Amino acid sequence: MTRRTVYKYVQEGLLPAPILYSDGRTGVQCRWTQAAMDHAHFINEQKAIGYNIPEIKAMIAARWGTQERPPVKAARRPQAGAPTGNSSDDGPPSA
Repeated sequence: MTRRTVYKYVQEGLLPAPILYSDGRTGVQCRWTQAAMDHAHFINEQKAIGYNIPEIKAMIAARWGTQERPPVKAARRPQAGAPTGNSSDDGPPSA
């Protein structure tokens, strides 16, 4: 992935923006978070499969959310046989 492609993906909202810093000697540099790296690998994988950029953008929004809207987490369902807290059998044994 080229530098130009990376910054294009940032502008399109596919990748989170890098953290900019300066050490006072070499100018401004970028640091990419692990989330950005995960997004980049995901984009490459999906492009290899055959998805286009708008489809990948929708997948990223569903998986990681966007700046405006975090991802929706699925409600957890209790496993079969697990106590639900509604039954009188869930408490400690009486003496």
